Amino acid sequence: MVKKILLRLGLIVVILFLIVPALSVSSHAADFSADMIHQSPMGNIKGKMFFKRGNFRQEMMMGGQKQITIFRKDKGVVWVLMPAQMMYMEMQSGGRQDMAPVDPDEIDKLGDKKYLGKEKVNGYMCSKYRYTLHGKSSGTAIYWISKKLNFPIKMKVDETSGGITMEFRNIQEKTVPASLFNIPDGYQKMSMPMMPGMPGQ
Repeated sequence: MVKKILLRLGLIVVILFLIVPALSVSSHAADFSADMIHQSPMGNIKGKMFFKRGNFRQEMMMGGQKQITIFRKDKGVVWVLMPAQMMYMEMQSGGRQDMAPVDPDEIDKLGDKKYLGKEKVNGYMCSKYRYTLHGKSSGTAIYWISKKLNFPIKMKVDETSGGITMEFRNIQEKTVPASLFNIPDGYQKMSMPMMPGMPGQ
């Protein structure tokens, strides 16, 4: 079971690479929900996302099972829930190995930033930015950020392994229940396994 969880978390790393800057700039965004579309050479994944006061929830089907990831920026933690097993893992924010959102001051350290103008995406006027990434990440990342939502509507990363795109569609600006960002009763906490390539190995 742990091996399967590791494989799922490996894909989450890719998804969070796109989400990280989004969460870092969106603390004051209004409540909203949306359909989430993730496209990569590994295949396409559809899911749902919910946002409330800087906290973020994404739901996906992985390996035939539903998986929920909750980013609690107010608590500085990331929870990965596995409903089928009624278990969850917790990661503290602050380090690259925990895959948690970075501090807003860290965003521009991703790479050299260039403003590319305005573009409408899924009904929202967005400011478009390109990052030329530094270090091992390399490649480029483009973000379409809605001023109204203070959140990226679309994100695209071009890497040697292939392009990765995250997009939010059917956005609904409405109150999101706070209960969606809590661990349900009856869930048991499990230890976070160390993944290959993480610091400290």
